[in-house]
Amino acid sequence: MRVLFAGAGALGSRFGYMLFKNGEDVTFVDSWKEHVENITKNGLKVIIDDKDLGNYYIPTYYPEDVSGKYDVIFIATKSMQLRSMLEKVKHLIHEDTKVICILNGLGHVDTLKDFVEEKNILIGVTVWTSGLGGPGVLKAYGSGKTEIKQVKEDNLDETLKLIERLNQAGLNMNYSDNTYQSIWHKAGLNCVLNTYCTLIDCNINQYGSYEKHLDLTRAILNEVTAVGHAEGIDVKQEIIEKNIENCFDPKTAGLHYPSLYQDMKNGRLTEIDYLNGEISRLGKIHNIPTPVCDVITLMIHSKESVNGNK
Repeated sequence: MRVLFAGAGALGSRFGYMLFKNGEDVTFVDSWKEHVENITKNGLKVIIDDKDLGNYYIPTYYPEDVSGKYDVIFIATKSMQLRSMLEKVKHLIHEDTKVICILNGLGHVDTLKDFVEEKNILIGVTVWTSGLGGPGVLKAYGSGKTEIKQVKEDNLDETLKLIERLNQAGLNMNYSDNTYQSIWHKAGLNCVLNTYCTLIDCNINQYGSYEKHLDLTRAILNEVTAVGHAEGIDVKQEIIEKNIENCFDPKTAGLHYPSLYQDMKNGRLTEIDYLNGEISRLGKIHNIPTPVCDVITLMIHSKESVNGNK
C-alpha cells in the first residue's frame, strides 16, 4: 500500500513513522527546506516518551518532485494550507485514492470535494499529540486515538478494511457515526482555548484560574452551539465545557500554550478562519448573529497584521 503524507510536520511525521515501521510504503512531502533535507540526509530522528528510537530513512520530497499514484493520502498541513497542498499533489491521486483529513477546525470537506470524490474522503478528529524537536526530529509523548468517517459511504467495506490495516501500525482509528459531532466539539474547545490564551497571553491553566472564565467560554460556545445545530450537528455544549475544564489541570494540558498561541508567537499565520472565523461565516449563512466570534476573528487577524505574521 502506497501512503503519502502531504505535510510531514509533527503529526504527519508521527503517523508516517508508525506506518513505515510497520512495513508500509510511506512517502513524505513537505515544503520546509531544512526538514526535507535533514530527513533525506540523516533520516527522521524519532524520540518518543524521551526515548531515542533511532533514525528512519523515509523517502521525503518537495511536492513538485513526487510522481506516481498513491493508495492513501494523509493531509497533515495547517488548515489554511489545505487547498494549496491539494493543488500540489492532485496529480498523485487516482480514482480510488482515499484521502484522510484530520485537520483542526471546520469546513475542510467543502475544499476536499473540489479534488476528490466524496466516497474517497475520510474526515476525522484526533486526540493524538506530537511535536518536532527541530527539523528532521520527531519528539512525541503518549498515544492517542482518532474518530473517522467516510463522507459518502459507498464501498464502506473497503474503508473498514483500510482502517483495520492502518490500525495494525497502532494508529487506533475508530469508524464512528459521531465523527462530525466530535469534530465540532473539538473545534468548540479550540475556539475558546486557542483564541483566549492568545489574546490574554496565558497558558490554559492561567485561563482556567480566572474566576469568570466560564462567562468568557460561554460567550463563544453559545454561538458555536447555535451554528452547529443550524448545520444539523448535535453539538452538546455541556460536553465542550467539561472538555475545556478537564484541560485546566497542570498535570494534563494546563501548562500548555495552544497551537494558535504558538503560531502567533512564532510569526506564522493562524488557523482562526477555520475556528471562530468559520463560525462567523456559517452564522451569516444561517442568519445567526455571532458577534463574539466576529470580533475575536478580527482581533486575531489584527494581531497577525501588527506582528507581521506570514
